Amino acid sequence: MGTVGLQGCSDFLDTEPTEGFPETTVWETQGTVDAFVIGNYGNAYGPYESFSTWDKTFSNNMVNCRAACPSEVRGLMENNYGWGLNDRFGAIRNCNLIIEKMESSTIPEAYKNQFTAEAKMMRAMIYYDLARKGGRYIWVDRVLTEKDEFNLPLTKDIVESYLHVLTDIREAIIGLPETAISGRLTKNAAYALLSEVCLTAAAYTNDAAALQKDGKSLYQEAIDAVNALKGVSLDPNYENMFNEKGAYSSPEIILAHYWSKDATDVSGTDMINLIPNLLNSNLTLNGCGPLFKIADIFECWLDHTPSQNLVDDYLVIDQTTGQAVRWDESSQFVNNTRPLSREEAIAKIEHKEESEFNGGKYFKAFEVTTPGMSISDLMYNHRDKRFDASIVHDGSVFLGENITTYTRGNMSRWATQRYASDHVPLTNYSMRKYIYTEWSPRPFYNVMTDYHKILFRYGRALLNKAEALLRLNKVSDAVAVLNQTRTIHGGLPASNASTLGDAWEDYKIERRVELFWEGDWYFSLLRWGKYGREANDGKEPGGVINELMEPATFIEIKTDRTAAYVGNVQLSNDDRKFDVRSYLFPITKSVIQANSAISDADQNPGWE
Repeated sequence: MGTVGLQGCSDFLDTEPTEGFPETTVWETQGTVDAFVIGNYGNAYGPYESFSTWDKTFSNNMVNCRAACPSEVRGLMENNYGWGLNDRFGAIRNCNLIIEKMESSTIPEAYKNQFTAEAKMMRAMIYYDLARKGGRYIWVDRVLTEKDEFNLPLTKDIVESYLHVLTDIREAIIGLPETAISGRLTKNAAYALLSEVCLTAAAYTNDAAALQKDGKSLYQEAIDAVNALKGVSLDPNYENMFNEKGAYSSPEIILAHYWSKDATDVSGTDMINLIPNLLNSNLTLNGCGPLFKIADIFECWLDHTPSQNLVDDYLVIDQTTGQAVRWDESSQFVNNTRPLSREEAIAKIEHKEESEFNGGKYFKAFEVTTPGMSISDLMYNHRDKRFDASIVHDGSVFLGENITTYTRGNMSRWATQRYASDHVPLTNYSMRKYIYTEWSPRPFYNVMTDYHKILFRYGRALLNKAEALLRLNKVSDAVAVLNQTRTIHGGLPASNASTLGDAWEDYKIERRVELFWEGDWYFSLLRWGKYGREANDGKEPGGVINELMEPATFIEIKTDRTAAYVGNVQLSNDDRKFDVRSYLFPITKSVIQANSAISDADQNPGWE
């Protein structure tokens, strides 16, 4: 169908009719309407599948492997930055077209109601993505014609922006089916989205009364939305949820986008940029090993790799106390290692640049003191189960191959002669999450494959509920909810946090590791910054967010596994800035210039 986008300055919105076949044909039968509705799904789902944007570009969960830290993260973004404000009108028009056509349609009433609800849900998804980024957007709730004014204003404030989104979701819930084929919108999908929209809306509007339904706090509405979910449960096999084994069978998946191998190859999936390029011939050239059993098993275009910052949040079970702690705080680690100074680490462990040791409080180095003990075992054994399910590390078995990431290991940053080049892991970690496991003969750019990406799942909804409970100061209830994912997915002992501060600390760690590579961490940090206080290191609401200013770090393990250091990733990855204006993206300058209904006075604070 025809697309809608920017025109010249005289016509900001394009309102051309659909093309390809007569519009009357589209709306004549349930089947053709169904095809039109499904054809718009990708426009609504797309913003929630851009995992690399939020885990790599805007946070340090992942690190660029072949380029410098993006300018957006280094505080160099300008008010001409484009984030979607001016390129969603075609998708929005499709939603409005469905809604209007269903009002006069002669197809069965049940289908009319469902298609209308799907259109409202898609419109809510599109506009929520714009609201969480820029706060305000151009609201269009009808099909514009050539007689309409094309230069439309922004919503008057953030409250209005979220009111439109919440209204659409609330109304969509009524008409959406309880169950549907995999990938199609349901009541559960709407409830899951509602739980998160309520949190964001409350954070940015201070739980504005104008957004509340029947006077109920948005936090309570988020809780009620999660409680309304039916027929879903936590999947005890976290890893399989994200590969072909659980794509259709996981009891936890509420909504996912599916691609068929009939029309999809590896280059059309995240896997192409998550799997390294490590041929045995290159390993030999660079003195790395051991060689892989299948010489070309890893030949993709790795672009981003998990950071040590992220890895630090996968907790370890202390073998003495039974408590969950950070890896360098466990008794088994402390009792078998000693800290190294910067100078000792430089002298003892091979490295590429001494600037890697300039991390200040982020620098760590240790040496094993017990003969025969492996520092990799001390770091990686007894971890949160989601660690092995998500991240390939020293000692992993991945696609049937034994992985080494120590200095000059077969999946290390040393497997290239050029620093940060040739698709090798810059942090000495690689991805397992969202990598399919069954290949014939191997994952390669032109090999056809099924694939899926999860938009909403029960674990995420539960954490939304836990957050809402924290905001209502119901600490014990919140901890009980976050413990569900922590114990079932993570295999960790339950949190026993009893104060609001301790509960927030455990919750933030839990959300980071549970929802890694699901496009969540950056937006959660913004929400927590807006809450302030216990949710953001004791700062007042709207303060600086420490996690968005941390230098990205990596691990370097000595070849004999007797020592290791945590260093700063170079290429400006250790130069990160968060300005309080970054709670909202700028109203893109080109939109202001093209639309007479928007002026510089509409610009978000700090972006003038």
